[in-house]
Amino acid sequence: PLRGSDCISRIDSMTAIKNILSVARYERKMLLRTTKFRILGGLGIAIPIIQGGVMAVLEANGMDFGSVIGLGAYLPFYMYSYLQAVVIAFIVGDFRAADERAEIYEVLAARPISTAELVTGKYLGVVGALVTLSLVVLVLALAIQAAKISITKTPFTVKPYLIYLLLMNMPGLVFMSALTFFLGALLRRQTAVTLITIAYGLSVLFFLGRRY
Repeated sequence: PLRGSDCISRIDSMTAIKNILSVARYERKMLLRTTKFRILGGLGIAIPIIQGGVMAVLEANGMDFGSVIGLGAYLPFYMYSYLQAVVIAFIVGDFRAADERAEIYEVLAARPISTAELVTGKYLGVVGALVTLSLVVLVLALAIQAAKISITKTPFTVKPYLIYLLLMNMPGLVFMSALTFFLGALLRRQTAVTLITIAYGLSVLFFLGRRY
């Protein structure tokens, strides 16, 4: 039989998980509804998809891009991974200021929720919203590829898309979101967080990515 302290510990754990999931669900819904997220997310999706569409048209017209397997899947996700960093910098870096504008701390003061639960829930909510954008890129890229093979009659496989999504896009999403959250909590200035995050992304693109 469980002792009283064990029962209380389990109840506290379940309450914490429930609070985190509630905050994550609320944060994801609110983020998807904001104009800034829709504009930046739309641009982040549109640019790699347009690039993928141009490639598909060129391939359909006989241009050969060599023997690179999954190139049509690689380039959209490669480009989106860097654009995603810009979206994260502007959206996630503003989480403290956005909460203060929405007076969320006054609302939470009346509820039994810890700071750790709030931050964890907000992080999971932001990651959930960004994963939604990544899945939109995946679906649109697959649609472009399907349209291309209907013309070229070339073999079609989903595997490269899933590999690039899981091994290229998702790790970068989780890391950049965590980094931006940490900088936001440390610096508490959106401008500084945004500049540092974008500078880091550019350093990876032009320097670290080539050397390592």
